[in-house]
Amino acid sequence: MTMRAAERAPLIAPGASSIEDIDVECIRREETQSHASTSTSAWGRVGRVAGAVVVASVAFAGSVAVVAHARAPVAASMPQLPRLGGTSEWRRMVSRGEVSRNDLNMAARVPEKTCSATPLTNDANDYFIKKTIDALPDLAARLGTRGGDFPHSYDHHEVEAGFMTGTNNAREESPYALPNGGYVKKIKQHGDRAMVYHFIHIPKAGGTYFNEVLANVMRSLNNKFGSATPGAGAGGVYANWITNPLLDATAHGVFQTTHYMLNKSAPFGTAKLARDYALGRRMFSKGSFNMGLCSATDAPCMYLTVLRNPFDRFMSHYKYSCLEGAEERALWLPEWKAKGECPLDPLQWFQYTQGDDWTHLLAPGAYPRDSECHVETVKANLKSGCMRYLLTEKLADGLTKMRDHLPDFAGLNVNSLKSLFTNGSASRLTPALKARLDRYTSDEDMMNRIKKSMIHQFKVYDHAVENYEAQWNRPLETC
Repeated sequence: MTMRAAERAPLIAPGASSIEDIDVECIRREETQSHASTSTSAWGRVGRVAGAVVVASVAFAGSVAVVAHARAPVAASMPQLPRLGGTSEWRRMVSRGEVSRNDLNMAARVPEKTCSATPLTNDANDYFIKKTIDALPDLAARLGTRGGDFPHSYDHHEVEAGFMTGTNNAREESPYALPNGGYVKKIKQHGDRAMVYHFIHIPKAGGTYFNEVLANVMRSLNNKFGSATPGAGAGGVYANWITNPLLDATAHGVFQTTHYMLNKSAPFGTAKLARDYALGRRMFSKGSFNMGLCSATDAPCMYLTVLRNPFDRFMSHYKYSCLEGAEERALWLPEWKAKGECPLDPLQWFQYTQGDDWTHLLAPGAYPRDSECHVETVKANLKSGCMRYLLTEKLADGLTKMRDHLPDFAGLNVNSLKSLFTNGSASRLTPALKARLDRYTSDEDMMNRIKKSMIHQFKVYDHAVENYEAQWNRPLETC
């Protein structure tokens, strides 16, 4: 399968009114409206503007219409919170040198909250996308439309981000917690097999490659047993999925996918899922917004993700998006595009992206920071019976373990798939950019300061490395 688009590093951006202000995941729009840019301050009261989880597009076609929606006001007494990245105003402040190079703690102004992170009861109402849909009554009618211009996550980024980052709750931190084991579903699990596999994409960790692996597995199963999503082909009901034939859990299609699953629209009806599961048919999704989506189906379901050393992932993103200016220079300010250069060093880029965080994708509902509540929930989710993860540094080994421990992946040809993997920008840099990168990477003080500022990311990653072997030796317990 040839991907129409691929995501880059997840960013969190506050309410934006122009494409300059927002990076979105896999945008494909033919006709949009233009919106005038509005100036915003670097810090804001979260009751007025919540952050939004968004991911940069690989191929940006035209401008994006960002639609504002009214919602219930949040208590005016809420404390000042830092906005998590992305606005033109914040970026320009970094670019102009108006943000101190010592200001690396992106969560320093987040108040302590009561932690509520007990495993949930497989209730779809706890899924942050479902919460967003419920909070926006005008969304329901549009979500019932098949094809055409259906709602996108980035159209409702303010409301969605409040639920994903927990910034709409001044007192309680409630990251999404998976059970240690699994959940009993209407459709009974058989062996170490799920019916639905949700790939949580952490950009710049080998995700586009892993997507190709899943697409290969899906094609193989479809050839043997028939497709579980017959409407996903060209011209089909779900042809506007940008991850087609995988279920779309990106910002582009996660609202629509969630709506179909919750309403048991074809092909997500319980009877059909039970029949397909028994026949050996499977579904796979890909995106950065699917933690919790297992709760929307009656079928056995599990999560897959790929993790990478946080510093290596960050530097890969820096080379790719700043130095290389990939994806039509999607993260560059207009003045950089005019000059043909991103002028930031890695430390400035860390500030520019406000930490380039990804941990919130694995436990939505908490502000991504070094809080025990957030970090411990992410670690617990990685150890859940319905989660398996691979490491970018050991992808071939991870694929081998998938093949050996998950029967639906028994047909994986690991050796043939190795040739698909490329995840680097160094070969595409000019000699001048390579020299510039070498100068930065030889600055040990700069590199160490960035690493120290990723403490919560490393806590999660180090835990994953420590428990990597053990996770594969436990039985699958689907959610």
